[in-house]
Amino acid sequence: MIIIFGIDYLKEHFTHNQRYIIVAVLSMILPFYMCAGVLIFLLIRLLLTGEIQEAYKETPNSQYILIFSGLSCIVSILYQNYIGAACSLAILALLSFSLYYRIHITQKLFDFITDIIVIISIVAAIYGLVEYMNILNSKNITSFQLIIFNLPKERVNSVFFNANYYAMMIEFFVCITFYKILSIKNIKKDYKKFIYYICVIALNLFVLILTACRTAWPALAIGILVMLLLDHHYKTCSLIFCLIILAYTYFIFNPSKFPRFDNIIAYFMTRKDIWNVAIQNIKTHPLLGEGPMTYMHIYPLYSGHPTQHAHSIYLDPILCFGFVGLATIFPYVWTKIKKIYTMWKNKTDKTLVCLIVSFLVMIFVHGLLDYTIFFVQTAFLFLIITNSYDMYKKDC
Repeated sequence: MIIIFGIDYLKEHFTHNQRYIIVAVLSMILPFYMCAGVLIFLLIRLLLTGEIQEAYKETPNSQYILIFSGLSCIVSILYQNYIGAACSLAILALLSFSLYYRIHITQKLFDFITDIIVIISIVAAIYGLVEYMNILNSKNITSFQLIIFNLPKERVNSVFFNANYYAMMIEFFVCITFYKILSIKNIKKDYKKFIYYICVIALNLFVLILTACRTAWPALAIGILVMLLLDHHYKTCSLIFCLIILAYTYFIFNPSKFPRFDNIIAYFMTRKDIWNVAIQNIKTHPLLGEGPMTYMHIYPLYSGHPTQHAHSIYLDPILCFGFVGLATIFPYVWTKIKKIYTMWKNKTDKTLVCLIVSFLVMIFVHGLLDYTIFFVQTAFLFLIITNSYDMYKKDC
């Protein structure tokens, strides 16, 4: 991406602070541990220059981030959940960087960042296709064939460690690209840009098939429909809704064509076992939880299914942070909700509000069966988009 845009271009059009943000966004195309390393490096530099501290001073209710993260870290240590303590610091780092992002985001920078994210989605998809060809070759299949595999190592994950994490990234990529389409004022005049975005969406949707993630499809469908409804694109919404109905009708009459249909019962039974363990532990630690990654820390006590988290956005946060722990971050979250609502009410940028709402809808739909938002790249991209309303500081 730096080769495409050029270092001189970045220096000419963006401030030093904004270039930090661009580097952070570019790091999403790296494996998660390298992405995390870049973000930590940038955060340390910003701490040494006092810019993170300044971001906390300028952001209302940001002190609750420190309270939430500090409490989470202390609780994790008390329960000897040392991975949870490390995750608490990672949460603090991501939220702190998002404050810095809020201070320096502008409309020009946001347009540039979303352009970068669209390009990142293309690079990730191409990498995913190469990965898929290697999977086929490992099974002595020399020609390209569309085969959906069950084993996690045989599902495309690109640079995102896990196929389900990549699936959520694709959900975000597609919605951001949709946002770019909705932002085109004259499609007839900018038809080349429109065709480009349609091709990017088609490429990402094809690779989404290769991830074999079933939960991503309803989440993405509902997210897109909500975006179109809120932005008053009723005809397009109706067309896409009809296509979705046709697709679901096809799978009802051809269930064997549904991705990983043969293990769908076992999949739900495993989820049920995981949720039962989570609920049992919530009953014993309802106030403060036991810190992030609690499920991985406690499942042997209940002879539960071995995995990292509770595979539910409705259970895992309560399991990890408890009701009191979650309450400590609520004032900061409520401030953000009020600003987004004000931007919607004042009609500042309804399309951006639609994008933010679509992100929220997708994580809560996908979160019914998984907790893919709890990951470096998915969480970082989510924070980038949902904090972008501050480019209209005067209006909200």
